[in-house]
Amino acid sequence: MKPQHLTCPWGTVVVALESNQLLSIKADTDCAVFFGQGYGTAKLRLWQLDLSRRVASGRLSEIMGNEALRTDIFQRRLGLPELAKRAANQDKLAVSDSWQAQQYLHIQAYIAGINHALKQMKILPIECLLLRYRPEEFTVEDSYLLGQLKYFINSAWQYELFHTRLANKLSATQHRQLLTTFSLEGEQIAPLPLDEQGNYHQEVLQALKDGLKGLQYLGLSSPDTGSNVFAVNGTLTASGKPLLASDPHMGQVNPNFNLLCRLESQEGLNVLGSHFPGAPGVIVGRNTQAAWGMVGIMADNQDLFWGKMDVDKRQVETAAGTLPLTQRVHEIKLKSGKSHTLTTYDFAQGQLVSEKNGYGMFLRWPALDDPSGDITFYSLAKCHDWNSFRDSLRYVRNSPMMVGYADVHGDIGLQTMGYIPQRHQQLGSLLLKLSEPQHQWLGYVPFDELPFEHNPECGYVIYANQYQQSLFDNKVPLSNRWHSPSRALRIETLLKQSDQHTLSSLKVIQDDKTDYFAQKALPYLLAYVPEDIYLSTWDGNTENITASRLFEVWFQYITDYLLKKTLRRGARTLYTDFWPSYRWNVLAILQHHSEDWQYNSNDIEMLLRETYARALMASQKMVLPQVEFQHSIKKPLWLNKLLTGHYAYHGGNRETIHATRQNADFLTQSHAGENKSIKTKPYTFGPGFKLLSDLDNQNACWYLINTPAKGSPFSWQLKSVLNAWRNGIRIETQLSNN
Repeated sequence: MKPQHLTCPWGTVVVALESNQLLSIKADTDCAVFFGQGYGTAKLRLWQLDLSRRVASGRLSEIMGNEALRTDIFQRRLGLPELAKRAANQDKLAVSDSWQAQQYLHIQAYIAGINHALKQMKILPIECLLLRYRPEEFTVEDSYLLGQLKYFINSAWQYELFHTRLANKLSATQHRQLLTTFSLEGEQIAPLPLDEQGNYHQEVLQALKDGLKGLQYLGLSSPDTGSNVFAVNGTLTASGKPLLASDPHMGQVNPNFNLLCRLESQEGLNVLGSHFPGAPGVIVGRNTQAAWGMVGIMADNQDLFWGKMDVDKRQVETAAGTLPLTQRVHEIKLKSGKSHTLTTYDFAQGQLVSEKNGYGMFLRWPALDDPSGDITFYSLAKCHDWNSFRDSLRYVRNSPMMVGYADVHGDIGLQTMGYIPQRHQQLGSLLLKLSEPQHQWLGYVPFDELPFEHNPECGYVIYANQYQQSLFDNKVPLSNRWHSPSRALRIETLLKQSDQHTLSSLKVIQDDKTDYFAQKALPYLLAYVPEDIYLSTWDGNTENITASRLFEVWFQYITDYLLKKTLRRGARTLYTDFWPSYRWNVLAILQHHSEDWQYNSNDIEMLLRETYARALMASQKMVLPQVEFQHSIKKPLWLNKLLTGHYAYHGGNRETIHATRQNADFLTQSHAGENKSIKTKPYTFGPGFKLLSDLDNQNACWYLINTPAKGSPFSWQLKSVLNAWRNGIRIETQLSNN
């Protein structure tokens, strides 16, 4: 994209694309910057903007046909457009000098920029041409709509169904062992609260039964990956100033969910970082005074409830008595010209997502109570010290995050943000009974009671989705499903190797692919397999494909065999997919609790030797998988192949700092005959981009993203960028000191 000089109601704007990766906007005013950001985003990502809008509003079928109808039906049941309209109206009617009114003005400018670009476009994105449609003009409500969609990026509600099903198949002892969390400090955190004798509270046991009964009434019988943020203060750096590293992990898609931007105005806006197309501003990034990165905290901010309902009378039984249901009739237009009629129901505490035999399952999340909140992160972009940083997060109410921080004054820290419900006895990870008073929410955790860490004595902060006792103990419970401490412990190990860190040393840490858990587990496992010649000399670096794949397949076989006396194959597969720290739990069971799973010491020796032999044979037959960057157009297959970028897998897994993982484990792959290779699915999850910030007076910033800013749809046009991504080649830049 050539530099564009624009004039808008808010001033003059220059829009340019640097190094095919960074969208640069310079303007007179902040609003003019956001106009330019909307313009540049539409020029580069019009298809993504329209696709996101259609997903959120349940309008995919209009362009993709009947195959998208089920997605549209689910999204219509969520009612996001109604929530977006409420949020937009609240900001529109806010007093003129409030942050809400300011946000509405910024969104207006951003949307105006999008529509200005749309009017100029003579050639639409190839996706629009292939699907034979032209996107409609965008509205202010569309931006708020995509803000509501962000609630579901780190959605936990599917896990609640899985957890409820799994819990019924286990004894209380087995449940604690299989779904425990290992903290950074090495302690085991129980998955649900226990009484003084170490047993579940009676209301927890009743909730398990209620949840299973709900599944039975309803006839119901997406894995995640984690992100990293870490910072070191000046005592551990060559410059004497802090450094911060951030690499959010998401599905590998084309185009990337993020667009890197530099925003500068004469009103003091001067920020560089990640923009989520759809709402103005920067989410993860830095200005001249501070840098920040965001990581999911696995927060339990959604609940599934089941309850008795009467569709004819439009009412549902709740703990507060019988309440009316709002009925909405939708006409979902199809590409064929026909339409599908859908009736949805909701009430103040939930949206009906499933109904059968007079019982309904309702999804509740904080936006139903209050859909407003900061979706532009404008005050965060202008923060200048620890206090202004914390204040800028007070009004963020979408997906809860842990935000890492560093500034030029020498401060570093972590701060939790977002709306997180308070519950009785931490029951949120189960399917709950709508009419049970003790299952109801007790409000939200106040911002000042959310966990934070500021200038720890060790000189560094690390957050990689782990439970950390120093952060979370003696606080209101936020979740009971955390990642293992592997990535955080590996980062800590590497940080401790120097007190002269630079951007170069942090780059090496960000790109590290060593499996910390493998290093921890192998001494125990290999004691049973003395004839091994592959893993006994392996240092845990997953770039050694032969050894790392053998270990991964072996541990999945171990898990499958260990649990098969208790769980069916489907449940075992779901467990390894849904529970991020399953390897740590299985190792602890092998070492300390095998008798609870009907095994003795002789059985364990046989299990480990047999699974090793099977894994050795299986891993040697497997072809080298690909890392794929999927496009949203899936059919026809020949077209999807043209639109999918890929490169050969070269290391990483769910627990390495540079995470790379498959959608499913090896055990779910198709196993061919003896003379054929075992096929494996592509690796589809990993870092979305990597950002490094030096808080010295040079304002240096290194960045790397895995698809071009334009998100070219054709796979061959991605090769140069994917090659740079695979080799970890950062682009160096810096903010101006204006």
